[in-house]
Amino acid sequence: MTGMLSLIMNANNLFDFGVCAFEKIADKLIDCDNQHRIPPFAESVICVVFPTNADVVFDDPGEVFRLRRVASQMLELTCTALRKAFNEYKFEWFLDDSPVPDVMAASLCGLGAIGDSGLLLTPQYGSFCFIGNIITDLIIPETGDETSECIHCKKCIKQCPAGALSEQSGFDKAKCVKYVSSSGNSRSNAFLLRQGAAVKGCNTCREVCPYNQNIGRANDHPFIKAATNPDSIYTSDGGYKPMGGLGQEKFHKLPDDF
Repeated sequence: MTGMLSLIMNANNLFDFGVCAFEKIADKLIDCDNQHRIPPFAESVICVVFPTNADVVFDDPGEVFRLRRVASQMLELTCTALRKAFNEYKFEWFLDDSPVPDVMAASLCGLGAIGDSGLLLTPQYGSFCFIGNIITDLIIPETGDETSECIHCKKCIKQCPAGALSEQSGFDKAKCVKYVSSSGNSRSNAFLLRQGAAVKGCNTCREVCPYNQNIGRANDHPFIKAATNPDSIYTSDGGYKPMGGLGQEKFHKLPDDF
């Protein structure tokens, strides 16, 4: 069964994935519109890491939108194949507006550690990545615990321009530049301006993280190549533009995190 799972995932250019038991995150679910899509009697969460440490992203941060669109297509096609291979079971994918606490789930899958920044720290891509997941009622063997550990250097905490990170309370999204800049909350934006923070494009926690200093580029990663190849089936129009239930208008209001 795990062999078939790997075969299907790899066939859709999903190579960085792991599995954890749904019960481990069941009491940590995020209240959102998509929570009703979780299969009844869910058993397993398949987390997928999508790298963004590629030249195409650093040259144009707006490319993250296209990468997420391609990731959503990969997840949809993968779920379609999984439903055919395991036709007695349900598979539902999530990318944005997900009820799954992505970083926690990914760390439980053995894909990386949770940094003081609240971001996933992966051995291959540092924190330059985003996470998708598939929830199923099929029992799949778990893949392990954290594969790396945050060294707790506190650089992200000390240098966050808006004070959104602290040792005591962790991550406060109400103060995070990226989060607030996408929320349309003028009061919160005014607060950030008073703190001297740029209201758009802050990436300080990633820039100062030791895990991101020597990761290189993922230009040849199958996901990046598929997303940037104009002849790829994922980048053809075809009227197919799933966005994890968000829709493109709402998606454009999300933080440009990469």
